[in-house]
Amino acid sequence: MRWWCLALLLASCSAHRPSGGDAPDTATERDLRARVHEAQGKAATESRQWGVAAASFALARASRDSLAAQWGLGRAVDHASTLRWSQRITGSVLALAFTPDGRVLASGHYDSVVRLWAVERGELLAELRGHTAEVHAVAFSPDGRWLASAGRPGEIRVWDWRRGRQHAVIPGHTDVVLGLAFSPDGGRLASGGLDNAVRVWDVATGAETLRFEHDDNVIAVAFSPEGGRLLSTSADRSARVWDLTSRKEVHRLVGHGEKVEAGAFSSDGQRIMTAAGDRAVRFWDARSGQLVDVLRDSGNVSVAAIDGAFQLLVQGGWDGSVRLSEGPGGALLERLDAHPAAVMSVALAPDGRTFASGGMDGVLDVWRRPEVPAEALLRGHSVWVEAVAFTQDRELISGGEDGWRRWHLADTSTPASESGATEAAVSLAVSPDRERLVVGTLKGKALVLEARSGRVLLELPGVKGSVRAVAFSPDGTLVAVAGDPDIQLWSVADGRPVGLLQGHTAKVWTLAFDSTGRRLASGGADKTVRTWDVERRQALLRLDMGEPVRAVAFTPSEPHLVTAGMRQPIRVWDVEEGRLLRTLDAHTVGVLALAVSPDGRFLASSGVEEVVKVWGLPSGEPLGTVTGQQGFLSALAFSPDGALLVSAASDRTLQLIRFQSIAHPPPAGAGLEDLLRRYGLVWDEARFLLQHR
Repeated sequence: MRWWCLALLLASCSAHRPSGGDAPDTATERDLRARVHEAQGKAATESRQWGVAAASFALARASRDSLAAQWGLGRAVDHASTLRWSQRITGSVLALAFTPDGRVLASGHYDSVVRLWAVERGELLAELRGHTAEVHAVAFSPDGRWLASAGRPGEIRVWDWRRGRQHAVIPGHTDVVLGLAFSPDGGRLASGGLDNAVRVWDVATGAETLRFEHDDNVIAVAFSPEGGRLLSTSADRSARVWDLTSRKEVHRLVGHGEKVEAGAFSSDGQRIMTAAGDRAVRFWDARSGQLVDVLRDSGNVSVAAIDGAFQLLVQGGWDGSVRLSEGPGGALLERLDAHPAAVMSVALAPDGRTFASGGMDGVLDVWRRPEVPAEALLRGHSVWVEAVAFTQDRELISGGEDGWRRWHLADTSTPASESGATEAAVSLAVSPDRERLVVGTLKGKALVLEARSGRVLLELPGVKGSVRAVAFSPDGTLVAVAGDPDIQLWSVADGRPVGLLQGHTAKVWTLAFDSTGRRLASGGADKTVRTWDVERRQALLRLDMGEPVRAVAFTPSEPHLVTAGMRQPIRVWDVEEGRLLRTLDAHTVGVLALAVSPDGRFLASSGVEEVVKVWGLPSGEPLGTVTGQQGFLSALAFSPDGALLVSAASDRTLQLIRFQSIAHPPPAGAGLEDLLRRYGLVWDEARFLLQHR
């Protein structure tokens, strides 16, 4: 509604533009146009229409570049699936299947033809003709040799598809066949259809070996990974599991309120997924038949597919939408309004990223998910993670009471980690040259380590209480160690104590040097923030916050200090004058961590609210949030190149957040046509409308 009001205002301004040729846009019109596009982008982001969001923010930047539009564009690009290719065929696309190697896609159509496509190029490889009516089901054998297809009136055809020849015709069903599946060994073929029957065939002979009955139409069939069980779904609102040795029904999976459109076994055979028109996806224990989880509001499902690990669920809807959701938890990842009419088929390739959709509109689309996920969860700690620090652009150290771990992030989709030490590591800091790491412990000492090997170089003792904050000076010569309540300064070269900063009356929770190294800021449980002259070892400022302080950070370019804590806003101070410049996030329950990007353009905060918030600097403009972890978020860090942001949480996870596209956006207005093609969109300027092609 907001962007529609802005659009009407923009149209009014355009209508009142003086006549006399193509007068250039006024600054007001450009500003209004940018605001409309930003509002469209935010609305698309909320509904996870990432391609539309990316295009909207790109259009906004073309009218008026802003940090908010850069943030929106970067986040959308990192989340959006790209359209690899699209084909339009007369009549509905009723069935889809990828070869086991993912290089070829088979499609079954209303015009009775089975088509084969090169997945990378979208090139039509072959047309298999022989069916006399529409083709409702296609399936490849596990070795990729055979392609089975079926539909109306009920016969199944098996093709040597590479040679373009029909191998066999299997009659038997008395009505339309809707589902096909090969057994894992390729020796059997299961089918189900409108005659309420599930049939199992010997592929070599074409003989029917088993038959089972539902109370209504059979829609889909799937073999278990070991081949001993068969799953069938039906319009009778049930899914059933059949034991192929005993020839008996072993489980009847009931609970859906509408016909069950799709079903699948997980690759380990332990779980079953069923999707129905009742806007729910259900997960079952395959051994016991017990319901494990229900994903509600999954859309008005017409078809569905899921990967073997049950990580990515692809659903097509009667409304023409394609929805991608996380298998565990069911969080909506993306929505594509790719078809103007019902989605009749979807398929997910073996790579778990490439997927296809076919619609009643005759359009076949092939999409691909981003190669690197926008967010990735890391698990390895047995307790909650209290501290994080990057030793290199793609090497991360995390610490908790179970010790510290080293993470290698060259491939963020499959990061590797190793345990560094078992001594509690509740605070961390890395030297500016990335050669040393300082670890604060629960036992009142700090350890200076060689960053690459983890070898202990220095042990800095004598601090009262646990060490909840440590910091290197910008030149790497000093380490500040927070105690309870004093702050000790140490020489890194020889491990000598070189100064003691006294003034706090309770535990110090946070430390930060400014970019010059001449000023140190601290905050703690005594509800104050203090700044110190490092050379003279003297107090400079005392700022009373009213509640415990948990985080301080200097901005790299201006002499500004950011402070945060429990039950207080984030505050930005002129540190030289002690003057409050602005407040952010006034109603937060509590902030536990702050991080400023290396270029000083972004501030990230996290805490009790289970969300990472990002702000623009120096304006303090709120840009967006990132979710994905549970509990409180205790620590944050940017990578040295600014391409990654990591958050640590009490649920024992770390979350990697891609920041490359945000930190380094393309020039404003550049490549808009390419971006529209990438997401299968067209821009109708007359109607101020972005829509799928």
